[in-house]
Amino acid sequence: MFQCAAVIEAFLRREVDVGSFPSAVYAIGNARGITDEGAMGNALVVPVRIPVKIDTIYDCASLTKPLITATLVLQAVAERRISLDDRFHGYSFRELLTHTSGLRAWLPLYAYDADYLDTILKEGPEAKRGTKAIYSDLNFILLWYALRDLFGDFIALAVRRIFSPLRVLDAVLHPTASVRRRIAATEWGQRYEAKMANRPAPREGLIWGETHDGNSFFAGSTAGNAGLFATARAIFRLAQSWVNAEILPSDLVQEATRNHTPGLEDARGFGWQLPTGSEATKMLSPRAYGHAGFTGTSLWIDPDADRIMVLLTNRVHPCAAPINMQRVRGEFHRLALL
Repeated sequence: MFQCAAVIEAFLRREVDVGSFPSAVYAIGNARGITDEGAMGNALVVPVRIPVKIDTIYDCASLTKPLITATLVLQAVAERRISLDDRFHGYSFRELLTHTSGLRAWLPLYAYDADYLDTILKEGPEAKRGTKAIYSDLNFILLWYALRDLFGDFIALAVRRIFSPLRVLDAVLHPTASVRRRIAATEWGQRYEAKMANRPAPREGLIWGETHDGNSFFAGSTAGNAGLFATARAIFRLAQSWVNAEILPSDLVQEATRNHTPGLEDARGFGWQLPTGSEATKMLSPRAYGHAGFTGTSLWIDPDADRIMVLLTNRVHPCAAPINMQRVRGEFHRLALL
């Protein structure tokens, strides 16, 4: 056990008490396994209160990108089904994985008459390819399309190639009604996206047990950019598989977790974000890699410190308030490295 456990528990409880998020579950460890974990707060506060547990399932949002979609693409690369420089509808897999395609950050694809693919190709381009690192959901929705063309059903593919070989039980891409009470709720109505799109909210009522992200929800639960529901332990296990190169070759893991966007606005690997000196990452080593999710989730791996750090919250419940999650994540990482 690391010395930080009690301090982390106290820190996260304070954040729950001041309203940063209604609940949090964390897991910290190394390549060998979890050494510290904890849970605090309520997974649901409106309309009733349901206390969080260590095995509460969270909507992990964009953690789907590296842990599922990028992993599946890189498996296809390892098997020589594709190469990183092959193109899908004009964009290379390398560009899509590193967010250098030039596609805009987001579109409410469900609000257009055309299908997602046609809308992305027509409305998505914003910058010249390779000139900017624009973090974009559209990149990973294109990868979702590409994976479906290569392998068929995306959810079945994730189960067969990721969850089953790693024996991960508490991770799903389409949760059933039977596990709803184990899931931390998110927003009441899709109000945040409605403001972004300047249109009426596409969903009313509590979003609980279904994907918060609108594009993934209206695609059937996942469109490759979001849709992963998992416990902190399950996220840790998926991260551990990267550290130990269990379902990808070690050389491809090394290649995926180095900076492919030097000189651009952001530091990106293949599906992963790298430290940029931000409030959340300035305490991490240059070889660290991780990702965050809009719902209040994050995973960072620091090989030099031999640390895997998972923090899951439902900070968008019952509303997506302007919480400084970068500050919270930074303090969590600092304490986890003690």
